Amino acid sequence: MDKSESEAAPGWLETRLPLCAVWRTQWRDHLVPANLTLVWSFGVLVAVALGVLTLSGIWLGFAYVPTTQGAALSIERYTRAVNFGWLIRDLHRDGATMLFGVVFIELFRGIYYGSYRNRRELAWIIEVVRFFAFLAVGFFGFAMTGGAVADAAVTIMAAHIAAIPLFGSALAHWFLGGFMVGSATAPRLAMAHEAIGFLVLLIALLGFMASRAAPPANPDGIAVPDPRDMVPQSAYAGKLFTAFMIFALIFAVIVAFAPGLGQPAGMSLTSPMAMPVQPVPPWYLLGFHGLARAGQSAGGGTLLTVAALVLLGALPWLDQGIVASGRYRPLYAGFVIVLAIDWVVLSVAAAQPATGIWPAVIDIATIYVFVHFIVITPLVTMLERAHPVPARIARRTA
Repeated sequence: MDKSESEAAPGWLETRLPLCAVWRTQWRDHLVPANLTLVWSFGVLVAVALGVLTLSGIWLGFAYVPTTQGAALSIERYTRAVNFGWLIRDLHRDGATMLFGVVFIELFRGIYYGSYRNRRELAWIIEVVRFFAFLAVGFFGFAMTGGAVADAAVTIMAAHIAAIPLFGSALAHWFLGGFMVGSATAPRLAMAHEAIGFLVLLIALLGFMASRAAPPANPDGIAVPDPRDMVPQSAYAGKLFTAFMIFALIFAVIVAFAPGLGQPAGMSLTSPMAMPVQPVPPWYLLGFHGLARAGQSAGGGTLLTVAALVLLGALPWLDQGIVASGRYRPLYAGFVIVLAIDWVVLSVAAAQPATGIWPAVIDIATIYVFVHFIVITPLVTMLERAHPVPARIARRTA
């Protein structure tokens, strides 16, 4: 029996649960542009990181005690007393570092290549919503570690939530389980972390479906690639495997030689006498921490943070250019690179004390973020003379 005959006569299980058909349509026979590079593998790497975080999080949840004093102690006890407990903990916290690393690169790749163009607006908005959900899960995970720094961060977050008009005060009261951090706070943080964590999986599925329904994104930004320039996704397996191996190698090096990279210093027991003046969150939250500090108040910080995410989601309408990809818009591509550097500067400055030049650096970096989206993106994309876009995909390797 040849291949076509075997596929034409599915078995009992396949007729009731067509997993093989899904595999064929969504992987083996699904067509993708022939010029995709390694950075277009990051969607798969996000799924890998989510799998690591989900499995390690479930395992840590068996030992986690959601109380004011028990949060830090339970994880520390699990790390020291359980065989390979340290590995499960490091896979989880360093998995968050790997997840946000690929997510940030994926976002800037989308901005650079105009992946939100050509009827991909909904897929882009879902990706931004997924990014916001990642940030929420990351914050709740950080808050669950317990200790003075985490409690201070929760108190500040409650002030930002309370600044929301109309229902902010009630939401902040629900968030804390009272008027301040107490015994009811830790269970709520754990519940929110787990609930939003599983919600992320649903959002990721919706994003996958929206991306599949839209024309395939490609580095040249061609709206509808020529069918002759499309290849089955299975032909892309070599690059996916290479990207996975690089991801796994970096992940293993961090776990083995720099566990907790980019995370706040070790946990300590909660004490009203040990509240830090300025809590520093994990590295992936520092940019938004900088926006919150630039707001000068809880209300201002909330407004700037929400506005930045809204502007990111509005890129399909802010970008007025005829050409999508930064390959053929050198001026716009340069400004995107400046934006990436600016975000790094903002994150570094947000980790510093609120003295010396750092507040001014935060303000300048924050101003550029909004100027980039509100002024530079519409004007440059509308006025720049883009290079001619080829009628067919340019087959490049980088």
